Amino acid sequence: MNRIALRPALAVLAVGALAMAATACGSSDEAPEGAVELSFKLTDAGCVPHDATVKAGPVEFEVENAGTSAVDEFEVMDGDEILAEKENLTDGLSGSFSLTLEKGSYTLYCPGGSVEKGTLTVR
Repeated sequence: MNRIALRPALAVLAVGALAMAATACGSSDEAPEGAVELSFKLTDAGCVPHDATVKAGPVEFEVENAGTSAVDEFEVMDGDEILAEKENLTDGLSGSFSLTLEKGSYTLYCPGGSVEKGTLTVR
């Protein structure tokens, strides 16, 4: 292959890889029908509640900053991988996202809180 033909092929591969990575975690800003809603508040203590349990399937996460400047981010993690997050939720702001989760244990991470990590148990 010559260099001119190689560049467009690499560009197509890169765009395809980005599209696959963006959809692989099953995250969305719009909750699928039948999603279970979990609500969290960002406080100086971190995510409240720190721990939660939910049935496997689609879950909508509602996150609200309840007046803290210490915490402005909420993440759902599987090991070291961030599955979905809401960032820059300063005092008074809220946001949501949805994930379709399989049975297992996930980490709820609110960096900056006095208790940064909690557990999401999916049954």
